[in-house]
Amino acid sequence: MKLSKVTAAMMMLSFTAPLFAAQANDTATNDELRAELQQIQQRLATLETQESTASTPVSSDTQFNFYGSLRPTFGVSNLNSNEDWDVGDANSRIGFAAEHDLGNGLTAFAKGEFKVEIQNDGDFGDARKAYVGIEGFFGRFAIGKQAVTQEIISDPVDIFNRSGTPLAYDSASPFRLNNLVTYRKEFGDILFSADGQFDGDKGGNSGSDFVNAGVRYKTDFIYVAVAYYNKEHNLCENDSCASNPTYVDENTIGVTLAKSFNSLYLAAAYQDIDKGDVDGSTLDVVASYDINESYKVKLGVSKYDDGGNDATSNTYNAYNSTLEWHKTPTFSTFIEYQKTDYDYRDTNDQIMIGMRYNFDYTF
Repeated sequence: MKLSKVTAAMMMLSFTAPLFAAQANDTATNDELRAELQQIQQRLATLETQESTASTPVSSDTQFNFYGSLRPTFGVSNLNSNEDWDVGDANSRIGFAAEHDLGNGLTAFAKGEFKVEIQNDGDFGDARKAYVGIEGFFGRFAIGKQAVTQEIISDPVDIFNRSGTPLAYDSASPFRLNNLVTYRKEFGDILFSADGQFDGDKGGNSGSDFVNAGVRYKTDFIYVAVAYYNKEHNLCENDSCASNPTYVDENTIGVTLAKSFNSLYLAAAYQDIDKGDVDGSTLDVVASYDINESYKVKLGVSKYDDGGNDATSNTYNAYNSTLEWHKTPTFSTFIEYQKTDYDYRDTNDQIMIGMRYNFDYTF
């Protein structure tokens, strides 16, 4: 019942009640009619209060987000020798996120994100992210499996439709880690980020097994980031040395620069890797151009150097070209060709087609 209708009913009854009283027969006295009218007025007042309460929105301190991205692929590799046809997956995932207002400028948050292995019966795979944290005037603090700071280096060049991108970065550097403690703080356009991994099961030296810190400057004009990480590696690969393992530190510094020129996007990311007596590097340079609202072309050149100079080395140069069709923001398709030219191994050519369907619902 609408509020206006309740008010109108009350006014009508107020005007008609005296007429009912005057025309009442001998079995109904004026006192009885007044009592009935009073009961009706009380009932209408109750309905009016209920209507007013029902029309007031109920606020919630918690926001829940359910999202996902399904990314099947189909393609062939090794075009120059033994062809290998396969259905694959380009990091399909499904997840949820929640935020809860704690008051006093504080917000609690949590996220759980899991792999969907389309090429493996569509099973749910390992967790990609699983963490809880708190955010306020002091910054953002979280514990669990999360993306590392070093992703401020990889994100601008991560534009292709395969699981192993950015190509060179993916060959050597981390994306998400377990047992991670992270801190983020923004100062206007500047982001400061720091991580530490603490996994007692790995043994080794006391303290953190992985330390990562970086700074990012991001505006509509330009994107610039620099980051450094130190990671402890166990060189023991079999049981014979398990009682006396050997550890070596990896020290990596990376820098990224990205810029948009209307329909044209350019980005480059470089890392210098120092791992004991071995020096390596990664370089990813990408470009993207919007042909129109529906079609986009992407090009990329990558160079990975693991510091090796024999048949065990995985050093390569890679070249990627992609044509995408974006029907809607939710659904897109693509065709992609990639050539990987190894220094000490056979060249690998790949061509694939794929689809991507995204969904995102907030409650």
